Amino acid sequence: MKNYSKWLIRVAAIYALMGALMGADMAGRKDYSMIPAHAHILVVGWLSLFAYGMFYYVFKEISMKKTARFHAWTSLIGGGLMPIGMLVYNKMENTATLLGFIIPASVLLIAMALFLVLVFFDKKLFAKD
Repeated sequence: MKNYSKWLIRVAAIYALMGALMGADMAGRKDYSMIPAHAHILVVGWLSLFAYGMFYYVFKEISMKKTARFHAWTSLIGGGLMPIGMLVYNKMENTATLLGFIIPASVLLIAMALFLVLVFFDKKLFAKD
């Protein structure tokens, strides 16, 4: 689980820098048209992936290893590509860019559902409570 943690946190750090640079650029230009993409980069790319990474760092004993593996990969794919897809879609609205935004968003929804399954049904997570 530690390997998942490392990669989720690394990707989150990239998005933290992207979100900060994007926010600084918008403020400097006084053009706030990219606020939705900026917010998704920070919330999905930075916050969600970082939280998932910390989850795997703290909870090393997980019995549902296949679910955890699938969750980590869907989080990295969905959370990694959805903010970029949204950013591109905001710049060029067409069917291809819409799909580049919607497909990773759907993968991210699967990741969130898998996380819910882990925290409610994994027997080892809260066994010491």
